[in-house]
Amino acid sequence: MTAVGKRAEPWQDRDVLMVCGTTLAGLALLVTAWFGAGGTASVVRQTAWLNLAVAGFALAAIGQCLWLLRARRAVGERRIALISLAPQKERADSYEDSYEGSYESSYEAKPLRRTSTRLVRAAGMVKLHRPDCPLLVGKDVVVAAPEAGELCGVCAP
Repeated sequence: MTAVGKRAEPWQDRDVLMVCGTTLAGLALLVTAWFGAGGTASVVRQTAWLNLAVAGFALAAIGQCLWLLRARRAVGERRIALISLAPQKERADSYEDSYEGSYESSYEAKPLRRTSTRLVRAAGMVKLHRPDCPLLVGKDVVVAAPEAGELCGVCAP
């Protein structure tokens, strides 16, 4: 996923089917092993059922781990698409004349002293944003006074 908003959810239908299938198969193996071991008094036979139960648990755990890793990858791709360091450098050069602040770290919010750009804020947001900020996509915004707060770390260099 290289563009913002290309896919809204982190999982596809096949991922959900995979996690449900592996979890149900693992649960079926666990229940089968439980009933099988419950009907035997021999430790040797119970060990065989225990092996089946461990295999069922491993199957369910592997399916759920793959499901969570898929979501982690999708979140990482979304984060890279939203906050890219290369475009942020280009934006810093184009806004130098309209923003005065300290440039120690691009990840900290900078106090706003003077700007010639219109700043906006969405409901529930504390920081001020430029209208083209990726954090405002799909939100209703209102124009904010430059003295009303600090710039966010995404749209301000």
